[in-house]
Amino acid sequence: MKKIAEFIRRERLYILLLIFVLLVSAITSAASGAHKKQKKASASVMTEKRAEDASAKEARVEKLLTENKPLAVIFTIASLLIMLVLFLGIAIDIALISGKISGNLPDIRTFRPLPAAWGLTEVARVVILFLFFGYIIVMIESFLVRMAPILKNGDLRMVFNSAFLDGLTIIFIIYFTVQQYGQKLSAVGINFKNFAANVFYGIVGYIAILPSLFLILVLTTIVTNLMKYTPKEQIVVELFMRQDNPAFLVLTSIFAAIAGPIVEELFFRGFLYGAVKKYTGIFWATMITAALFAALHAHAVGFLPIMALGILLAYLYEKTGTLVSSMTVHVMHNFSMVLLVFLAKSVKGM
Repeated sequence: MKKIAEFIRRERLYILLLIFVLLVSAITSAASGAHKKQKKASASVMTEKRAEDASAKEARVEKLLTENKPLAVIFTIASLLIMLVLFLGIAIDIALISGKISGNLPDIRTFRPLPAAWGLTEVARVVILFLFFGYIIVMIESFLVRMAPILKNGDLRMVFNSAFLDGLTIIFIIYFTVQQYGQKLSAVGINFKNFAANVFYGIVGYIAILPSLFLILVLTTIVTNLMKYTPKEQIVVELFMRQDNPAFLVLTSIFAAIAGPIVEELFFRGFLYGAVKKYTGIFWATMITAALFAALHAHAVGFLPIMALGILLAYLYEKTGTLVSSMTVHVMHNFSMVLLVFLAKSVKGM
């Protein structure tokens, strides 16, 4: 009991913040649940409609590619590039497997950081602070929306909130690692030694894993189709598809393809991975952080491919000792997804 009392006394601020987060989450979930009940009656109709929409979209794309020659050329080039990259990935995989068997794989270690001085308690603190300030920002915006009409734009608020919270996350991580424990930024993977080489490792690693990601995605899609499950589009994809403001799309693209991946790598690989590894070792730290990374993106079809990507990201960080390689992979992946969304958007707009 004494230890529990000491823990409550020491962590009382974060316990109070957690209670606040849980209460607000409960209220939000209750309101969301009532809204879902209203839509439940039309769920089957919506499922059928989605299936019809999917068939209609396929027919429309075929018609567009037949009638619009420039678009057909773009699609052909994009398809050829994808196939070329997949074949290149298979070739790299074969070379890596051969090198592993013969023992000729190069040592890509750049830096060996000291073990993380922080632990899961600090990770929990960062998560609680992130959620707390997320709700606070939403509450403040709800009061200011009448005085600032620009806040009525839900998409703009979402991008701003995400960027603001990502900035806070960086501050929290630096505080707990550098300020509280006196470790250098290199302890969370911020090290630019052999920068060009680590970027190269990231490029090779991403191309190498693409065939596996493609295969996992195909198998997952087949299973979901057999189960007659139609997943919803991700929020970011919906945002890109419904927005037409060029400045907003450029800003969102930069955030989704560059800023977001950098912050996520700092948290998942630099901060969370080091804390989990203290208790579980490399293998389970890799699997746990990859699973949490995939779960964060909350997309049933994409869970396994994203988890596989998360395993690669943790592997590169563990091998190089720096986040440069994993950030390179993450930026390349998100940038590729943004390009595909824009390609889909161009088809939808025609």
